[in-house]
Amino acid sequence: MKTKLASSIGMLVLALMFIPAQARAAGNAPDSKLSVFVDCHCSDPVGGDFCSALKSKVGDSVAYRLVDHADAYGIGVHLWCVDLFTGLPGVSSNLTGTMSAVSVAFTIYADRLPGEVYEDSSVFRVGKDAADEMSDRILSAVGQLATANKAVFEHIRTTPKPVAAPTMHPVQ
Repeated sequence: MKTKLASSIGMLVLALMFIPAQARAAGNAPDSKLSVFVDCHCSDPVGGDFCSALKSKVGDSVAYRLVDHADAYGIGVHLWCVDLFTGLPGVSSNLTGTMSAVSVAFTIYADRLPGEVYEDSSVFRVGKDAADEMSDRILSAVGQLATANKAVFEHIRTTPKPVAAPTMHPVQ
């Protein structure tokens, strides 16, 4: 019995030693995290909470790095939010601030592309108590786009940037 327990503990220790080494090798390398640029245009409180929740999840992710501008290459998440009930005739004013209509456009970008490339878009509603759940869904969509474009990102990452040739000026 003691031998089985000791061997089980030994295997567990070896497994715990191996897994963190792999995580360090994959997770701490500068190129290991894909950049995600979350661009929010949300002036209503629910949309603002949704945007903050999404940025927080991207920032806490082991797979993504939250960036404040489109850098070398990555995925752009562009959000536009409006209060669903503001200014609607016949709608009770106590509904204002309870739900946001959100438009999201996903792009991929790279410093070698002429601009951001459209990938997908969607329009949905977010209730004031659903910002966390909906930000999980958007992060899942980012994962799907990252998987679909994995070969593109790998090619961009491994292909050296072209170096500009010096301009020759004749001596006068």
